[in-house]
Amino acid sequence: MASSPVVLSRYDPSGQFLAYVTVALDKQRVSVEPIRTAKSDGLVNENFLYLEESNLRATCLEWVTLTSGDSQMVAIGLNSGEIWIYAPAANQIIYKLSTGSIDAIQDFKIQGDIAWCCDRGDTIYKFRLTDFTMEKKFKVDGCDNLQKLCIVDADHILVASHSVSLVQVHTHTVERTYPGHITAVTNIKMVNPSTFLTSASNDRFLNLYDLANGGTSSVLVSQADVTQVAHFKDLVVAVALEDGSVEIFPDPLVTTSNKRRRVVSKQSAHRLKIQRPTNEEVVAVVNVSISADIINFAWLENATVPYSDQKQWRELPTSSLITKERPSAGSKNVHKSLHGHDQAAPKSYVEGNATVTSGDNFKHVKEAISELERSGDDFEESLAEKLAQSSIGPDRFDSKKSKKRATTGTLTVVLSQALKSHDHSLLETVLNNRDEKIIKGTIGRLQPSLAVLLLERLAERIARQSNRQGPLNVWVKWCLIIHGGYLARMPNLTSSLASLHSTLRKRAELLPRLQALESRLEFSLNQLDAYRARNAISSEEYESREGKAQESDDENEVEYNEELDDAGLIEDGEMDYDSDVEEEDAGSVSPLPVQSEEQDFINDTSLKPELDEGYSDVEVE
Repeated sequence: MASSPVVLSRYDPSGQFLAYVTVALDKQRVSVEPIRTAKSDGLVNENFLYLEESNLRATCLEWVTLTSGDSQMVAIGLNSGEIWIYAPAANQIIYKLSTGSIDAIQDFKIQGDIAWCCDRGDTIYKFRLTDFTMEKKFKVDGCDNLQKLCIVDADHILVASHSVSLVQVHTHTVERTYPGHITAVTNIKMVNPSTFLTSASNDRFLNLYDLANGGTSSVLVSQADVTQVAHFKDLVVAVALEDGSVEIFPDPLVTTSNKRRRVVSKQSAHRLKIQRPTNEEVVAVVNVSISADIINFAWLENATVPYSDQKQWRELPTSSLITKERPSAGSKNVHKSLHGHDQAAPKSYVEGNATVTSGDNFKHVKEAISELERSGDDFEESLAEKLAQSSIGPDRFDSKKSKKRATTGTLTVVLSQALKSHDHSLLETVLNNRDEKIIKGTIGRLQPSLAVLLLERLAERIARQSNRQGPLNVWVKWCLIIHGGYLARMPNLTSSLASLHSTLRKRAELLPRLQALESRLEFSLNQLDAYRARNAISSEEYESREGKAQESDDENEVEYNEELDDAGLIEDGEMDYDSDVEEEDAGSVSPLPVQSEEQDFINDTSLKPELDEGYSDVEVE
């Protein structure tokens, strides 16, 4: 966990000892504590190994068993490029392995008499523990920003950054690459000869890969981000989570399946949580160790004193809540507190509430002096003049410029506190600001050393929340513009900003595809516009033609009247007459040029019947 004073911790293979690194003032110290399983009691070792130089930092821990003796030792990787072999029984360093480089050791692993390590310069080293000499060192093309290492066999090792690579140690080449995580890998372990497990920072997924084909055998899904991983062969996996709880995954390689699809993700079968019985305060577990039946877990009291307990994990329910009291004033282990305990005091001192910094850190003072020197005239002002200028009056509230400066300065202070204390909620309150002028002023006042931390936090958020990429890119842009000179002079910049480099590289790989898609969409839209324009012209022509045809039909329409038709006064439409002729003949009625058949029959004398005498015309008809 980010807020834990324990920098590193590691259980031995038997689960009976816990090696851990804590900070004491400006120096680190290493201790190995035996696990007292009879009851939840404080650990009892009084001996500590202090790293005498304040600039020395432990970067990795690993248990070592030498063939020359039965006692177990601890290998401590340092930021100076050395590996120290520490004997807890004698409380001293017995051997020192040197890589010949000043790059920090990232990881150290041992198998038999052979040890492997990798450093921040992406160099891999092989040591023989029989005479403690370096046998070889090499780099592998395509393997950058190495974080972890795992030994497969005498000819192969696994190295991991964000992805995992299988390296052939004789040819120094990559035989296979496995898909990794969004963030840097923090744990990589072989659970059996053909399967390995990985976890990453700020990630709650554990991936199990098949070594031969590169596929994912199973995915273990926890309820919070994973900090520590322990396993017993391929039978059970236990993890310590960022929220302080522990989850257990029995049979991690056994997956359920149905006819439609194969389900490879698994949830934990047991979840264990420790809290106080009075106020239900959560007690965070710092590390776990598991065997076929027993799970060991350790937590801290008074911020630095480790305590331990063990349970039969198969008998645990699905969700277990374990209560632990604070150590009482009369406890025999209460003297383990670094500052002791006053029996008359109502409440014991908790070191976790104290913030300790070194007394020789003049970096902020030097930066303040250099800033005043750059300001020129302001450096010559007296203290009284500065106090008069900084006094609060009505004129200060009338100036928009002064308001903006105060806001920018306040955001810079809040941002610095959030980065130094790893307070994610406080950092979010600053990153929610969308005003680019305020962002520029805030980053301009930020210390250059904190700009690296800010870029790492921004990269984590961009990688996990792609919908926030637009607003957060403004912060990234001004960090690179304002503090670019400082970043360019930093050694090992690529390893320091590995997450940002990986995130931006993945985003940049999408640019050619997006540009091709944009050109295709523009071409399709242009064709669609041209097609619509042609259809609009043809539809207008069609409508004009239809209108003319409709008008001609309306002119030719004549209302039919049966009485006029019987009288022979309706034209049959075969001949046209001019309106002028109709007007001239309007006064007289003339017979129609074309007569009906009935009138022709009446006028034809040859067709008239012969009338007999004695009958009237009506009777004949």
